[in-house]
This record gives sequence, structure tokens and C-alpha cells, in this order.
Amino acid sequence: MPITIESIRVLEGPNILYPQGGVAAQLTSTNDIREALGQAIKTWAQSVGVIIGYFRMQLEQGEPHPLSVSFTCNHPAIGGAIVRHAVEDLQAAENHDEDYSHDDALFDLRRSRMREDPSLPLLQLRAEAQGRGLPILAVGDGTLQIGSGAASWRFDPAGLSLGMAIAPVWADIHSVPLVAVGGIGATVAAARIAVSLRERDSANIALVVDGTFDAIRAAMLDQTAQIIVTALDLASTLNRGLPFNRCTVGVVLELDGLTEELALAGGLPALVAEQHGAVVLLADDAHSADLARRTAANVVQLRAGETSATPTYPLVASVVAAVQGLLNEGGSGGSPKGYPRPRRPLIF
Repeated sequence: MPITIESIRVLEGPNILYPQGGVAAQLTSTNDIREALGQAIKTWAQSVGVIIGYFRMQLEQGEPHPLSVSFTCNHPAIGGAIVRHAVEDLQAAENHDEDYSHDDALFDLRRSRMREDPSLPLLQLRAEAQGRGLPILAVGDGTLQIGSGAASWRFDPAGLSLGMAIAPVWADIHSVPLVAVGGIGATVAAARIAVSLRERDSANIALVVDGTFDAIRAAMLDQTAQIIVTALDLASTLNRGLPFNRCTVGVVLELDGLTEELALAGGLPALVAEQHGAVVLLADDAHSADLARRTAANVVQLRAGETSATPTYPLVASVVAAVQGLLNEGGSGGSPKGYPRPRRPLIF
């Protein structure tokens, strides 16, 4: 029963499979190992103390059989390690390896989970922030940040474990507007949108052109940023998910020229757009109708050569004007070159 792990994706935020963090793995096996592997993963999760959900497995025809495994997890990095160790368990059992033991790995993962689990006061603070739609981000110096950009607030969580009270002034903490652009030509469009917004007012705009997970997160941690505009790096989005749970305006450009997986990644801004915000779609793209049905935000569909209605929300109006201008000039530009073409999609 040879088993090969082709890839394991640790998804830290909303992704093409789930609206929250999790794990997606691609394996190959000469036998149908779904039952044994599923049981091994669930046993590991229970022993380590992590929560997994929406567990999915799909075996495809072939020799060896391609096998897709995915699940949500409150600690995605630990969830990825669990998949690796579960496979090692199956291989050791198949080889009758009497010297094999997973105890050290199990204790290491359990200690890692204990280090990552928040204390009860911090857990309560996270719940309060989540209820207000605010992210809590690790700054990197031991402190945490509630909210994003110039509207955020930072604190040292060490005091919570010592019994010290932390009382955020919630009325003063917010997330700054975030405009996320996905699809072919996202970099060009994001730059044009940033120019349009700067012409509207003097806000300090953080423009993220490379759009990787780490680059967007850095912009969210920038306490001088009043508006964030980012293009999505689709490879990073595919492999790690989004670094944010919500955006104010989601712009989705051409997806038709991308692989299925990359098109799904490019469409994520529409799915995480806030209800009071907006989604800007290309009316002629085959994916737009489905995205328009699935988003909770107001939808603006654009077509080259046409004049779009002006939204009442000034920020959305500036975004729409910038994208419409690009379309009228002959398209948003850009190409899908440089993005990896996966062996097959992860969607089950």
C-alpha cells in the first residue's frame, strides 16, 4: 500500500474550499485507503486536542489512485502535520515496522497546540472581537492588534495570563476599508484604484501590488494606513488562503483565462465582501453570474464601452470609476502567465 503525499496546503484563512482556515492535501495510493486514513487523522486530532470539521475525502480513478483530503482546523499548521503523521502510521503498519513509534511526534504536536491555544481571558477577548467583525492579528513582537490599519489598537497579551485586565475602547477600534482585487490584471487595476482614491481625498492609502499573504497582512498591521488596496497573488491565495475574513469592496476581473483552481481563488473577494460593501464584477465573464448569486454584498456589473451607474458610497464610486476606465481603455491588462498550473483542482 505505497502512499505518496503530493502536496499539503496549510490554509490560514478563507480559501477555495472553506470560509475559514484548514488543510487540503493531495495524495496517491495503490489502494483505497480512505477509511484507514480518515480514522488515523481523526484519532491524531483527538489525541493532539485540535478541532477539525467538514472532513472530505475523494478517491479518483487512476493507477496509483489520486486521493484528495480536506478539513477545517482551528490550528491549520498542526492539522497539516497531522496528515503527514497519519500517513506515516499507515506506512509503518503496512511495512510491519516494529521499531516505529509516533509518540515523540504526538507529544511535540500536543505541546505546540498548548502553546498556541489562547488563555481563557484572551479567548473571551477574541470572541468579543469576532462578534464585532474585527480581526486579532499577531504583530510579531509578542503583542496583538485588534482591527486593522490606522483604526487598530495593540496590546500585550502577557498581562492577561497574570490576571491583569485589558479593556479595549471598542468604539475607537475598527478595520480600515479594504479593497481586494482578484483575477487577470489585478495588479494594474489595484494601482488605478489607488490613484482614483487618492484623487478623492487625502487618505493614506496602502497599495499592495504583489498581494501575497504576508504582504497583505503587513499592510493590515500598518497603523498609518487609512485605506488598503491590494491585488491578490493567486498562487499565494491558493496555497494559504486569504489573510483577511472580510473586505469592503471585492473586485473580480477576468477569470475565464485561468485554471479552475486559480479562477476560484480569484473570485474569493466577492465571497468575503461585507454586506454593506460592494462587489464589482465583469458582466461578460462566465464566472460573474455565480459570484453575484453567492455574495451578500451589493453587486455592480461592468462592461467595456458602457457607462456604469455611480454608487452612492464614495469609496465604491471611486473603485467603479477606476475599473470602468480600464475596461474602456481596452481591458484591465495583465495575463495569467507565471501562475502555477496544478495537476488537478482541489474542489471535490
